[in-house]
Amino acid sequence: MIYRYGMRLAPLFVLLPLAACGPDSPSGACKDSLLPGDLVITEVFADYAAPTGGTGTDEGKEWFEIYNNSDRAVSLKGVTVLHARPDGSKAASHTIRDVTVAPGQFFTLGNAPDALVPAYVDYGYSADLGDFFNSDGGKLTLKCGGDEIDSAIYDSVKSGHSRQFSNAGPPDYTLNDDQANWCEAKDTEFEPKNFGTPGEDNDCAPVVAGACTDGNGMRPVVTPAVGDIVITEVMPGPSKVSDTLGEWFEIKALNDVDLNGIGIDRAGDSSAPNVLSSNACLHVAAGDYAVFAKNTDSDMNGGVAPVLGTFSLSLVAGTTTAPGDIQLVAGTTVLDSITWTSSRSGKALQLDPEATDPSANDEPSNFCDATVAYGLGDLGTPNAENSQCAAVAPTGMCLDNNALRPIKKPAANAVVINEYLANPAGTMTGVDAAQEWFEISNAGTEAFDLNELSVQGAGATTSKITASDCKSVAPGGFALLAHNTDPAINGGLPAVDATFPTSIALGNSAGRIQILDGMTVLDTIAWTTASGGPDGISLQLNPANRDAAMNDAPPLNYCQATATYGTAGNKGTPKAANVCP
Repeated sequence: MIYRYGMRLAPLFVLLPLAACGPDSPSGACKDSLLPGDLVITEVFADYAAPTGGTGTDEGKEWFEIYNNSDRAVSLKGVTVLHARPDGSKAASHTIRDVTVAPGQFFTLGNAPDALVPAYVDYGYSADLGDFFNSDGGKLTLKCGGDEIDSAIYDSVKSGHSRQFSNAGPPDYTLNDDQANWCEAKDTEFEPKNFGTPGEDNDCAPVVAGACTDGNGMRPVVTPAVGDIVITEVMPGPSKVSDTLGEWFEIKALNDVDLNGIGIDRAGDSSAPNVLSSNACLHVAAGDYAVFAKNTDSDMNGGVAPVLGTFSLSLVAGTTTAPGDIQLVAGTTVLDSITWTSSRSGKALQLDPEATDPSANDEPSNFCDATVAYGLGDLGTPNAENSQCAAVAPTGMCLDNNALRPIKKPAANAVVINEYLANPAGTMTGVDAAQEWFEISNAGTEAFDLNELSVQGAGATTSKITASDCKSVAPGGFALLAHNTDPAINGGLPAVDATFPTSIALGNSAGRIQILDGMTVLDTIAWTTASGGPDGISLQLNPANRDAAMNDAPPLNYCQATATYGTAGNKGTPKAANVCP
């Protein structure tokens, strides 16, 4: 059986006793015909660490490893090993006796006689090479006569840890000249407190600048240029797990790229980017998605998988004065970035699929809240195409069955505040904020839209009704405005047409509601002490008095509702005709 690179099989080698050897090769010549690179130096163990409570020196414990990179079994007879400082000083040498190494075999040589070598050493050169250097580095060279087969410098020696050549690809006699391709053994303990892989493929894979490994070995990194990648989704505020575990964002590749060495950054902070560092190629094929997250464990990050890389910076919810942002950089070049001024807890911000472009994603209006659940229940589509966003209508326009048209303003006296519940049933804290509502009636002869109308209470706060779809109210029809659209929260109301914030409270004992078009007041009602209505009962404008002037001062021209609606025990006729005796 042959030991091949990258497989952990028992090493195959043949040690031939001196009595069985043929005639010696001429001095300084190799028995076998070896070319540069046929043998590769792959590991050096220079400083043995004594076990706890024990004593010991490096005598009999130093070793180095070579690899047969040829396609045949070769004899090492006559190969000269030189050991010196990197500048060639303090040189010592040893000529290897007749021993055969199989193709693809790792072969270990140690500083003990053959009869005393440890089980993990294949060949003993006694003390011929002198002590390996524990500081300032050393150099090993393999030669046939005056021809060098391979050489390698070892440095940064740490007691109990070998220096290993990268396992990122087949051993190469030119790549092992670069110390950047070597690293410290940390994973495999061949003796207590001593780490390395004598006679086996190495378990060290250092990051090589500008290169990465895929199934075919090491190759140059394909660094993206501007326009190659697009940030398509961001989750600033997960609700099912903490921000420190569950934040993530997604990119889509428009061309084949590797993301090794790419930085994740925020434009608005002073911290250095989080650079994606891996010896493996972080490859994203054209048309594919990749997700970067705070945590790679899907059981902890809310159910996001797979995760290509991690980041430690914090994503913020975003406000008009303090927007959130994320960007990807290659050195000082910004490959793509997005900003946002608002986000909702538990909902990712998604780029509309039709706007998958590094310029189009600069426009916040091309993003919308995710609607599809993933993992533990937050909304988003990590590693998958986003849902299409609802169309956004420009100012003064709205979508009527997906067709843009001008917003229809109400005619004079068409808007009539028709019914209100200022004092919902129950004394539980927050019930008013959850269940308050009022109703508008269209007293005109033409339909109008709620779009761009504003609601104002007793204070100065106003809330504009914004929506892309036309919020049309037919002649004689009703529109319902509430704090919340969820029937489980708002007391079981029918479909709510528009919401107004809890900062505009209706007031149990005194209050006011105004509907405005810009600065123009379309209708207003105001009530004083005890006119907010009894607990859980709306005040309804008498149908006979449905007029923007006659509804001004409840309870005048109003009556108390008698019909119960919803699930909270409140009475009223939201979005239906009033019934007054």
